[in-house]
Amino acid sequence: MELRQLKYFVEVGRLGSFSQASRSLFITQSTISQQIQKLEEELGVELLTRDTRHVSLSDYGQQFYPCAVQVLEEARAGAERLKDVKDLKVGTLSVGATYSFSPLLKQAVLDYYRKYPRIRLNLVITSQEELWQKLLDRELDVALTYKSPMEDERIVSHLLFQSRLCLIGRMGELKGVGKEVSVQDLSRFPLALPSKGLQARDTLEDVLFAQNVKLDIRLEVNSVSTLLDLVGSSPLVTILSEEAIHQVQGFQAVPIAHPDGRMDGCYHYLKGSYHKNAARKFIEFLIHLRA
Repeated sequence: MELRQLKYFVEVGRLGSFSQASRSLFITQSTISQQIQKLEEELGVELLTRDTRHVSLSDYGQQFYPCAVQVLEEARAGAERLKDVKDLKVGTLSVGATYSFSPLLKQAVLDYYRKYPRIRLNLVITSQEELWQKLLDRELDVALTYKSPMEDERIVSHLLFQSRLCLIGRMGELKGVGKEVSVQDLSRFPLALPSKGLQARDTLEDVLFAQNVKLDIRLEVNSVSTLLDLVGSSPLVTILSEEAIHQVQGFQAVPIAHPDGRMDGCYHYLKGSYHKNAARKFIEFLIHLRA
């Protein structure tokens, strides 16, 4: 049973004429007749009664006609629904991000909502291990993290932007620091650091590995936004990706001079999964904001 067969049958039943249905559908009479005959053969009943002058619905046709109309209406509604999805007028998008990455999302989310207000956006902020599992469980459409040694052949990763681990403080706090700060000079500053397990902290641990440096750690926080609020209101300084203060006023960032201080932003998909148009557009918003 094909939709075109139902369409031809409904039009003939509505108009009571093969010739009029032919003109309405811009299809030859023979094509309409052949397809309706195939439909009748498949159903095992005669849907139309025919004579030399008239065509009308049989008893079977009268029962089948409203069902055929409903199927065609549902098919049309489904096609419109698909168009809405394509045009991002309807749908859902689940985005995950690590705690260290989360401050970068605010403007992208606001811009995305203004552009596509009918897309339901689900945000999940958690550890990279949890994000990986949620991707594998198909609970997320895309995950956003800083690049790390954690890899999984089932997950495809793409570079979003390049960044570096930086010493960050409010304007005027990073006195005596040049264009870069050495690992040894980090000990000069009272530090408020991201908690262990956050990506910025893990990168810092890589930088400090085998270095004889004792940091003056005054505070540890597992929320980057809270950390920045505290640093912005005190003499404390922190160590985060320079992207953490992108488009944020009142801070300065100085890169840490160490080859392990790279903090490149990445987005990740489950390999072989369907990539939603909504997810592609969200990534475009993030790329535009970083430009």
